Amino acid sequence: MIQKCISCGQDFEITEGDLSFYAGIDVPKQKKCPNCRLLRLLLERNTRQLYYRKCDFSGRKIISMYHEKQLFPVYEPSAWWGDGWDDLAQGMDFDFNRPFFEQFKELKNSVPHFSVFTVNVENSEFTNCAGYIKDCYLIFEADYDEDCFYSNRIYHSNDCIDCSNCYDCECCYELIDGLNCYGLKYSQECTDCHDGYFLKNCIGCKECIGCMNQRQKTFMIFNEQYTEDEYKEKKAQMGLDSYDGLKDLEKKAWDFFVNQPHKQWEGEQNENVVGDHVYNSKNAFHCFDCKDLEDCKYCYRSASHVKNCFDYSGYGFKAEFVYESAACGDNVNNLKFCSTCATNSSDLEYCFGCTSCSNCFGCASLKKKKFCILNKQYSEADFKTLRGKIIEYMKETGEWGEFFPNEICPYGYNESLAMEQFPMTKEEAISKGFKWSDYEMPAPEIASDVVVCEVTGKPFRLIKQELDFYKSWNLPLPRRSPNQRHFDRLAKRPLYGLRRTSCSNCGKEIDANILSYQPKKVLCRECYFSLVY
Repeated sequence: MIQKCISCGQDFEITEGDLSFYAGIDVPKQKKCPNCRLLRLLLERNTRQLYYRKCDFSGRKIISMYHEKQLFPVYEPSAWWGDGWDDLAQGMDFDFNRPFFEQFKELKNSVPHFSVFTVNVENSEFTNCAGYIKDCYLIFEADYDEDCFYSNRIYHSNDCIDCSNCYDCECCYELIDGLNCYGLKYSQECTDCHDGYFLKNCIGCKECIGCMNQRQKTFMIFNEQYTEDEYKEKKAQMGLDSYDGLKDLEKKAWDFFVNQPHKQWEGEQNENVVGDHVYNSKNAFHCFDCKDLEDCKYCYRSASHVKNCFDYSGYGFKAEFVYESAACGDNVNNLKFCSTCATNSSDLEYCFGCTSCSNCFGCASLKKKKFCILNKQYSEADFKTLRGKIIEYMKETGEWGEFFPNEICPYGYNESLAMEQFPMTKEEAISKGFKWSDYEMPAPEIASDVVVCEVTGKPFRLIKQELDFYKSWNLPLPRRSPNQRHFDRLAKRPLYGLRRTSCSNCGKEIDANILSYQPKKVLCRECYFSLVY
C-alpha cells in the first residue's frame, strides 16, 4: 500500500506486515513517512545542550537541559526523585469539550521536569541521558563508563575522550564506532584493535597506521607490511605528537580511504537485517545504531534486548512492544506515543517523564503510579472505562494514533537530535512549525586554560583530566571546541538512510548507507567478505 505523507507530501509504503503490527496493538495506520516520524521523535531529545539555571525546588544553581526561560518548573535530580513534592498535585479532570493535546500541554507545563536525565552518576554533574557513570564530563547517551570525556553513545568504556558510538573501549581518542579497542586514535569502525592511528574498518589489528579493511595485522602503514623496526622508524618521522603532523596524516588517510572498497553497510552477527550499524540482531528492518534487536522496524539509537518495537528512538535496555516513542528504556513494555519514560514502566500511552509507572494515560512526571489519567488517580475499573471513552473521543478529533504535536515539545529544533540527522537553518525550521532557541550560556572568560576554537571563534576550556590524557599519550592539544569536534565526527558517519546502488564488483543491486563522502567502490557484503578474508 502506497500512502502520501501528510507532513512532507512524499509517498511511502505500508506493508502487510505493518498493517498486521498496527492491528495487533490497536492503532491506526501511519499517516507520515518514516523520515518525518523519525524527525519528530528525535525532536524529543536534547542530549548535549546544557545550561546553568536555578532549581525551582531548592533555589540552587544547577546544570539543566532546560534553559531558565522555559515555562515549567525544573528540579535537580535529588529533588525530583525525592519525596518533597506531590506528583499528583496538578491532576486534572478530562474535559470532553477540549482537544486532548491541549489539555496535556497544560498539564505538562505545570509539573516539575527533571533537570537532566541521569541515573546513578558519581562526580559527573555535566552529563545528560546517562547512567551508572563515574568521574565523567560532557558525555551523553552513555552508560557504565568511568573517566570519559566529551563523548556520546559510549558504553562500558574507560578513559576515553572524544569518542562516539563505542562499546567496551579503553584509552581511546577520537574513535568512532569502536568495539573492544584499546589505545586507538582517530579511527572508525574498528573491532579488537590496539594502539593504532587512523584505522578504518579493521579487526584485530595492532600497531598500524592509515590502514583500511585489514584483519589481524601488525606493523602496517597504508595497507603495506613493514618490519617492527621499519614501522617504528616511519612512525617517528610522522610527527604524531604535533598538530600539524596529525592533520597531514589525517588528510592522507582519508584520501586513501576514499579509494578503498567499502561494504554496503556496517553490522555483524545479524540475521535478516536491513539497516546500518546494527549488531547481534534478528528480523530488523530500516534500523540504525542499534544492538540486540529482534522483530523490530524503524528503530534508532537503541541497545540491548529490544523486541517487537516499531518507530522507536530510545536507549533500549530491555524494551518490548514500544511504538512511536522517544527516549524511553530500562525495562519498559507496551508503551505507545510516549517520551522520556523509563525504569520498569509498562502499559503507558501519551505519557512524558514517568518512571516505574503502569497503566497510565496522558500523564507527566509521575513516579511509581498506576491507573492515572492526566495525573489524576482512579480505581482500575474507572481507569479502564475513562481510557476507552477518551480514545473514542480522540478518534473523533483525529488525535488518536498521532504523536505529540510540535508545540508540545519544549526544545528548539537546534537543541535537539533532529538537527544532527535533518539539519535546517533557523528560517527553515520556523517555516515548518518548529521552535528555535537563541539562548546561549555565557562564554568563559579568557584565561590560561581557555582556547579559542579555530572554526567557530568561541572560547572553550581545557580541564585537568584531558590535559593529563594528552600528555600521557603524547597528543597535541585540540584547537577545536568539544562541540565542533562532535560535529566533525558526525560528518564522518552516514545519516540514517539507505540508497539503491550496485555492487562495484559483481554488479547486483544493493541498499547502501548514505555516506557524507562518496567512495569509489561499494561492495555487497558477500564480495566484501571475500575480499578481506
